[in-house]
Amino acid sequence: MASSSWSSVVTGARWAQRALIVLFALLPLFVVTLASIPALALLPFFPEHSPRARVIVQQLITWTRTTLVSSRNQ
Repeated sequence: MASSSWSSVVTGARWAQRALIVLFALLPLFVVTLASIPALALLPFFPEHSPRARVIVQQLITWTRTTLVSSRNQ
């Protein structure tokens, strides 16, 4: 009985650890995303800068996916 309670504690600790890692990793990404909003609101209206807006969005998507996938391996 003691081993099953110990394993549930360890499983709960791993879940909490992953949640904290994701929280702390996504916090800077959230700040960068907020800082990018003015550029993403204006760049698509200028034809020569539209590809730059696409690159910014792709980079934000890549950073988010990397953060979430790497947290699974912790």
